[in-house]
Amino acid sequence: MPPTYGEGMTIIPRSFHTEPFTVLGIEVRTNGAASAVDIPAHWNHVVTDDALAHVPGRLTDEVYAVYTNLEHAGRSRSGWFSFIIGVAVDPATSIPDGMTLASVPASERLEFAAPDGDHSRILDAWQAAWDYDDAQKTFLCEYEKYGVDGTVSVNLGVS
Repeated sequence: MPPTYGEGMTIIPRSFHTEPFTVLGIEVRTNGAASAVDIPAHWNHVVTDDALAHVPGRLTDEVYAVYTNLEHAGRSRSGWFSFIIGVAVDPATSIPDGMTLASVPASERLEFAAPDGDHSRILDAWQAAWDYDDAQKTFLCEYEKYGVDGTVSVNLGVS
């Protein structure tokens, strides 16, 4: 039986394939121990400064939080990683000062939707993702997707 999260909610992942896409945004480098402080502070900076308002080459209005450049890529989620908050762009987009381009590879993925599309419950979705079988995870590039329709999800690469 799948575990339950917050208020007895069970999060069942949805399997899908994604084609490669490119995200342009603002990066912070962090690790598991520091991420509980670094990630909320980074979100605050990006939102407060409206840092994504004028991203060149924007393809959609969805926002992505990409976890990439993992210290132990292909093996585990431990160690240092880059956390980039941005939007999907044309890969040929020139990179403005202070921004970083991230490539999300084509892959099989599992989507763990935050309960009720509630952004404040993204940690419930992450907990479900962390509890999922590590043997199937690629540990290469993960992302959160904040849809224009209000949905929010964690998306893991799997083999």
